Amino acid sequence: MRKINLFSAAVLLALGASVASCSDESGLVDNSKVEVPELKGEQEVVLKVASAGDGLVSRAGRPLYSSEAAQKIDKVKIVIVKCEPGNPSSTYTVVASKLIEDWMNVSQDYATGGHGKQYTWRLGADEKLQYNEDSNDTYMVYAIGYTNAGLYKTELDKFEKLTTGDFNWVTSALTAENLKVLDLGEEVFAGSLENLTIDKDGSFTITTGGENVLTLHRQVSGITGYFTNVPTFPAGSQDKVLNADPEKYKAYIQGLKLQLVSSNANDQIIFAGFNSSFQETGKDVKYIVNGSQTISWDSNNGGLKTKFDEPNQSIDAYKIYEINLGSWFPQGDTSGDGYLGTLDAYDEQGNPNDNWVSPYGSGNTVDFQPGSVFAGKFVIPFTKVPNTKTLELQLVATRELPATASTGDATSLADSPIVAEGTIIKSWRINLSSTDEQLGTTAASNHVEVVNANGIPAVFDGNGYEEKYDSYSIVRNHLYGVGVKSTDGYDPGKDKPEDLSKGQTLILKVNDNWELIHKMEIE
Repeated sequence: MRKINLFSAAVLLALGASVASCSDESGLVDNSKVEVPELKGEQEVVLKVASAGDGLVSRAGRPLYSSEAAQKIDKVKIVIVKCEPGNPSSTYTVVASKLIEDWMNVSQDYATGGHGKQYTWRLGADEKLQYNEDSNDTYMVYAIGYTNAGLYKTELDKFEKLTTGDFNWVTSALTAENLKVLDLGEEVFAGSLENLTIDKDGSFTITTGGENVLTLHRQVSGITGYFTNVPTFPAGSQDKVLNADPEKYKAYIQGLKLQLVSSNANDQIIFAGFNSSFQETGKDVKYIVNGSQTISWDSNNGGLKTKFDEPNQSIDAYKIYEINLGSWFPQGDTSGDGYLGTLDAYDEQGNPNDNWVSPYGSGNTVDFQPGSVFAGKFVIPFTKVPNTKTLELQLVATRELPATASTGDATSLADSPIVAEGTIIKSWRINLSSTDEQLGTTAASNHVEVVNANGIPAVFDGNGYEEKYDSYSIVRNHLYGVGVKSTDGYDPGKDKPEDLSKGQTLILKVNDNWELIHKMEIE
């Protein structure tokens, strides 16, 4: 038997094929060993899912709390597709399939690259693909790894049930209900291995040459924010805010929120146009957008629409995440310095107090630096809007801060609060570093590829679509983060939330078998 080894830094499939003899054990699963014995007369599919990289999470999969290595998917569906050439177009037919359920429990650990999961599927006698010397057909192996209750369940349900028949690239759109609660994506893996033929001895061969490797990578982007010392006052109003009635000031603080907004967003993911060559962070990197927008979003169907913080501007923006500061600092600005941060998390003796509480809970799984706030989202990738900034962090007052009347002043101040409800108190533009690799080194490299529903990448060109430090696309399998959170737990030596009391830039980083580490700036 000729066994094909397929290695991956994310999700990895290895295909092996044997001579023409067959087995009576159709669909036999052998997980007794990590190294699968070569059994004569068998065609095998070995799935490997590597955990190397960043640990991001979502609603039904794993939440995005850090850049720590992790994976959590429930199912992996794999199909083998026959590609028949024809005029005017080819025909694609599923000829074999396998649904692997309860992936995290039925798969086994393996040591390639440090850690991951492996599972073996042996094709039985009724599933094996036969050699035909008169055929010009080729084969493709296509697989998607996802969670049971994922946001993409509606479309993946059809793919999950597909055993034989016509094949199309899988696309899946979010629902309006998902959008309203800012469920903008969930970690999902996919990939394909194409141009396979069957030799006379029953082995698979790639007609275009190269290694027999099928790698499944993340099909979403990750965006995180990790902050401390958040100001509570608009520019020039610190004294007025701090001198307000203490109880009203506390109520106002409990209504403050940070929100990240973007100039574009997508609600449909396209599982196609894969970067199968990528194996190691920072190598063979590509900039691919595999999302599209199926509907026009507004407050009725998505609740995402908002505006950038620009005088007299009319540019629509979309909410990516919100951080309700009152959930982290229930007693408000106890230090009275006009910032929510480290000083509010400790008492006068330097002991932790009950004014700083992580809404994510506390313990060995998820922890943050005392006095910080955090948010993380998986999102469907989207292209930049030409000549428009991509991301902006906003500090918003959801409750007004009433002015305090002076002694003997009977004038009503209800119509002139210090801060009105809905005010964007402060905003920060989030930029890529001017030396970030996503910006490219030449005009030809300074573009992204956009995957169409037919699986064919198309390159945007023209100066308006060049990736710029302030106007850039959010691309697949890249993690964009302000502040450093390397693990789900709190590591004092590595955690570096960005200090919003300062005027410096904030830096976004991308890592883990995400394809690249981006450094982004906030101003």
